[in-house]
Amino acid sequence: MPYVLVEERRQHIIKAAIEIIAEQGLARTTTRRIAERAGAPLSALHYCFKNKNELIQVIAAEGAAMLRSFFTDFDPSRGIEACIRGDIAALWRWYQENAGLQLALLELGMNRIRRGGPPKEVYAMWGPFGRDMMREHLQAAARNDSRKLKLPIDEIVRFILHRFDGLSLEFAASRDVKACQRQVDLLADAIVTLSLGDAAGEAPRGHTPRLEQPKRSRPVGNART
Repeated sequence: MPYVLVEERRQHIIKAAIEIIAEQGLARTTTRRIAERAGAPLSALHYCFKNKNELIQVIAAEGAAMLRSFFTDFDPSRGIEACIRGDIAALWRWYQENAGLQLALLELGMNRIRRGGPPKEVYAMWGPFGRDMMREHLQAAARNDSRKLKLPIDEIVRFILHRFDGLSLEFAASRDVKACQRQVDLLADAIVTLSLGDAAGEAPRGHTPRLEQPKRSRPVGNART
């Protein structure tokens, strides 16, 4: 068997675990099945991870980090409406490109709910998976937009994420990008209208749109040949 670097082996194991969790659920995801799917000895899995719980924690952490990477284009100076539409579009891109991982994360979330505990503690698990980031984005956008929100920011974020919970299952079952895209567009329109009312569609008050600078023509004497 050719030598495999530890980090490469870790990534193979993580990928295999995500696939099995998404396909069969957490209860049927054993370390032996993960190792077989990864093409690795069981001893290699236990060398990379202490146990199944540590592997699950790594999957959750990497999933949250990957999700954040889809929101790098956020610009608070563009105001509330652009923030809402941009974050919804980013979330939809994430779901399309990471459908299997999203199903695995939902399964991990359901397992946490089944374990029980104080409701606030259980609900807090969703913070790293879009809730905290979208809240921060809306707060920053609101500071750069004189239009007043008609809904509390927490309600806006909850509404978006609750709708995407259902959308993720619909997309996983149907794989109908066009139909799901229509639902995403309707969600964005509805949230903007509910959040801004008659001010929806207006440029952020007090925000000066960035004008494109005219392209300078290159002097003839400097033209490349």
